[in-house]
Amino acid sequence: MRLSSNGYSRGTRRIPLVAALLLASRPVAAETLDDLLARGELTLLETKPDGRLRQVTAMGLVRAPIDVVWAKLTNLAAYETWMPQVADSTVVSTAGNVVVADFSIAVVGPNVNFRQKLTLDPTTHTIQAEWVSGALGGSRWSWQLEARDGATLVRRMLYTNVVDTNWIVRAVESEHHTMEYGINVATGVVELRGLKTALGVP
Repeated sequence: MRLSSNGYSRGTRRIPLVAALLLASRPVAAETLDDLLARGELTLLETKPDGRLRQVTAMGLVRAPIDVVWAKLTNLAAYETWMPQVADSTVVSTAGNVVVADFSIAVVGPNVNFRQKLTLDPTTHTIQAEWVSGALGGSRWSWQLEARDGATLVRRMLYTNVVDTNWIVRAVESEHHTMEYGINVATGVVELRGLKTALGVP
């Protein structure tokens, strides 16, 4: 194939230059979500127009059946025995599929204490949690499970309001929102890895 002023020549057939460039720049097929998850956890970071964090979604493939993963995540009183940095988890009340629970998170300095209301939906394998009181006002969290051939795709969605509710974080936060982004991304990944460890799977 030779390049001329008006295109490529292939034998006696001439290909217009624009068409030749398009052929040369054909996109490579994107990797599938499963391909990426096979290499480790993934995170999706969504922002607001002002640059503040809207939500982080951490995703991981847990090599355990969905019912096993669901049982672990819905046993809220046992979080303190396996979830990283959870110093205490106490169920305050249960009404149908709605659970109110108190959590204490071990951090540098005094523990962070807050109350959540969690709505558990076993038909869709989702847990929707909203902040009720205590620290981290305005935060929201959720778990979403999807069965994958004997394994479980786990999505952990969260917005933990660490900047507005913690003066230490607020004091060191930059205009680029690095603390807010970093803490939320790290939290989602650490929780997914903690779940895998607790279930004894890679």
